[in-house]
Amino acid sequence: MLRQPKPVKKSEMITPKRVIIYRIGTAPRVHLQAQIEKSGVIQMNSLTAGVVQTIYHQPGDFVHKGDLLIGLSTNYQGGNIPALNRQLAQKQYQNTNETFPISKDLIAKQRSLANTQNTNASDLRNITNQSISETSSLIALNNDIITTLDQNLATLNSLNVGGTNNATILATKELKSQFQSANNQLNGSLRTSQYNASNTNASAQLADLQRDIALKQLDIQEKALDLNREVSRLQLQITQVNEGIMFPTAPFDAVVQRVFVKVGQAVQPGTSLLILAQPAEADPIVAMTYAPREIAQNVSMLEPSTIHFGAFTYDAFPSFITTDAIQGTLYGIYFPIPDNYSRFTTEKGYIDVEVPIGYYNTSSTMPFIPLDAVYQSQSASYVFVVVKGKAVSRVVVLGPVFGRFVNVQSGLSAGDEVIVTRTVIDGDQVTFH
Repeated sequence: MLRQPKPVKKSEMITPKRVIIYRIGTAPRVHLQAQIEKSGVIQMNSLTAGVVQTIYHQPGDFVHKGDLLIGLSTNYQGGNIPALNRQLAQKQYQNTNETFPISKDLIAKQRSLANTQNTNASDLRNITNQSISETSSLIALNNDIITTLDQNLATLNSLNVGGTNNATILATKELKSQFQSANNQLNGSLRTSQYNASNTNASAQLADLQRDIALKQLDIQEKALDLNREVSRLQLQITQVNEGIMFPTAPFDAVVQRVFVKVGQAVQPGTSLLILAQPAEADPIVAMTYAPREIAQNVSMLEPSTIHFGAFTYDAFPSFITTDAIQGTLYGIYFPIPDNYSRFTTEKGYIDVEVPIGYYNTSSTMPFIPLDAVYQSQSASYVFVVVKGKAVSRVVVLGPVFGRFVNVQSGLSAGDEVIVTRTVIDGDQVTFH
């Protein structure tokens, strides 16, 4: 008997989808713009108004620190008021210096004179004090003579019978009068000497006061002399600074890159004069980027950042991250640039920097995943992870966004393989390299 074979069902071969995955534990990298800062490239501006009289160097010239670059004048004829003020102050300071030793010597002699006069007054009091005893002795002697004369007069008066002793009595009285007059003069002289010899009388105090006043006046005069010389020196320095404004000099060894002005041109404060650039080996270069606090505080110090110079790249760690916001609410991140990359950079130019956020193999508690891996619904956010070769959805709670990455606060753990490709659904077979 003939019969038809039963139909054989062909089993469909399911081809796993090739997907891109992101493993939890890898630090995400944020692309930022960094500005180049070359400390050795400066644009020199005029600090005062004036007329350009001389341009000492042209583009390409090498200048040493302190070399004159441009000369300015006050008018078109070349007159320079700051230079004249400097010459005037210099002459005054020179005169002050030349007369300073002489004035010091005069003050010293006046001080010595005041002390000598006071010493002389003291010596005179000592001499007067010595003469007091001699005057007192003479007064005592005269008093004895007067006493004797009084006794003689008494005797003569008692024996003057009939006026026989009248002439003798008169002569004795005249002699007594002489001694009495001498004593009166000596007593006056004694009182004067006693007054002059005293160290506590007004005369002695007046001499001491005059000496003290003279010495203090000389001290003030000496300090004023020192102050005058110092003020004269400072005035000279001020005029030298003002004159230097008219003659800008190189602040360091450099090469003139550009000259903005020409001879005869009037300039104002702030007018650009020229640009100087230090040689590459002497010019430290820094790339500075600004980032929010969440990024700045989580920059990886274990994985290097990647700096892009067009087709070239360079890996570097931040040299410094500011602890405070320095531009609005943004923090600064500094990257050193080697000298051999100087030719790829320009002052205030911008370059791209890839900055790793978090730390390799340490972000399992709060991992980062690409934004492309996240799906949003009205009620939740979820991602697909690889579980035994299949795509499995998992609900996650999201945190802050860092560039192309988002922080996952819960729902994932270390070692999870998150699917970034957005062409899968729950339960799909997947494969990846």
